[in-house]
Amino acid sequence: MKILPEDLAMKLLDASHEFPEGSGFDVSIEEVARIADIPRATLYYYFSGKDDLVEFYLNDLMDRTRAAIQKAAASEGTSADRLAQVMTAVIGSFAEYPKMCLELPSAIKSGQDHVALMANMDRSVMTPFREVLIEGKAAGELTLIDVEVAADAIMGALHMVSMKTLITEGAIDVEELAGAVVPQLVNGLLSR
Repeated sequence: MKILPEDLAMKLLDASHEFPEGSGFDVSIEEVARIADIPRATLYYYFSGKDDLVEFYLNDLMDRTRAAIQKAAASEGTSADRLAQVMTAVIGSFAEYPKMCLELPSAIKSGQDHVALMANMDRSVMTPFREVLIEGKAAGELTLIDVEVAADAIMGALHMVSMKTLITEGAIDVEELAGAVVPQLVNGLLSR
């Protein structure tokens, strides 16, 4: 993917809100061109195909998520408190950007090469988890065997419960869901 001019990127991002209900990012380049009022040839100039375009959308959503997660990781309190804040920020991001929650697994599975997307997910989402877990383990506040596995397991749990909530209820009440899930996850890691 080539670097997009800001005005083109904004038109594409605005168009994503008009994708047919339930389609996620499963729309053709032709449909995106029509909705965004951008010539197809322009899209093909900047994107090698649909997978490249989906990666653009998902990377944008993860970039938007990064600030909330980093702020939560830098909050005051114990490692357990900060871990709870990071988890709540992830649930909040899934609530604000449900397409990211619902479409990320299939986009990664169907894509041919999403190394850059996975690197952005690691940088945006997973690194703050690992940093808080490492600090908590070093301080003796959290009991962990493997930080990497713990971070992946926590993210997997948050993703699964958020996805289930979106599918069954249509939206996420962040306070309610975080109140039910976060204490379960954090309490399981506390040193005893």
